[in-house]
Amino acid sequence: MPEKPKAIVEITKEVFKEPLEVIKRVTEHLEGVAFTKVIQTYVMENRNINFALERGGNIFFKGKLVWLGNRKDARDGTVFCVDTGSKTESVTPSPENTTKVILDPKKDLIKVSTESRVNCAICEKGIEIFDEIATCPACNAKAHKNHLLDWVKMKYNCPVCKTALNVSEDNQIYESS
Repeated sequence: MPEKPKAIVEITKEVFKEPLEVIKRVTEHLEGVAFTKVIQTYVMENRNINFALERGGNIFFKGKLVWLGNRKDARDGTVFCVDTGSKTESVTPSPENTTKVILDPKKDLIKVSTESRVNCAICEKGIEIFDEIATCPACNAKAHKNHLLDWVKMKYNCPVCKTALNVSEDNQIYESS
């Protein structure tokens, strides 16, 4: 009896939640996936999972998945480390820059459809997939991380809600008393 074709699986919800959920879906649908868990990072032992970013139906970034782990900013979501052959890049899909993430078992591929869905509260340009994002702790306004850090350091408030803010020594934005 011929093998049943492997269907494409949407994993957007899992990617926006946490790396463990992504690993569960990947191992459920791909054969031969081997990884080592190091704290909350999953290091791929064999780099056989392809990774691609697409915008408007065109692939603009591709490589092999090296590891996936938690976001550095303590928000829910997954960071993917991808080897392009010439360098390694971290990719952080989020609701601000991603429309859909699919797992294609036929191609051993995770494909992220990206589109800027939120503009920076300071420069008003779109927040793209490789941009680091910072958020106002009071109103959740989003901005490019460096823009918001610079703004708060100069003005000591949020550019949107005007709540008094400050920046800690480790560059975390917090509400001032």
